[in-house]
Amino acid sequence: MPAAHERDVLGYVTSLLAEIPGLRIIGTAEEKIGVVSFVVNGIHPHDLGTLLDAEGVAIRTGHHCTQPLMRRLNVAATARASFYLYNDRDDVDALADSLAKAGALFGYVSA
Repeated sequence: MPAAHERDVLGYVTSLLAEIPGLRIIGTAEEKIGVVSFVVNGIHPHDLGTLLDAEGVAIRTGHHCTQPLMRRLNVAATARASFYLYNDRDDVDALADSLAKAGALFGYVSA
């Protein structure tokens, strides 16, 4: 049951984030755990983390101890949202809404 829930939430967040203009998901392996890393054009992940925090949405930002991979992907840092049993689709909606607001602030997506 926990794995099914995690797959459901991960599928939902992946589909919502894929619709956000300027957002690129980093890592699209078929067999993933409930973690999605991403970058948004024109918004540094640390700025994005601060803006989402103000909306009550917690994400991690940085290189996540994967500097060689970041160099290979040509990204300085990523934003990362993690989901597990205690998260549901409402949490994903809050993330997507906050990303839209952040994008609108920087002129990349509409809120």
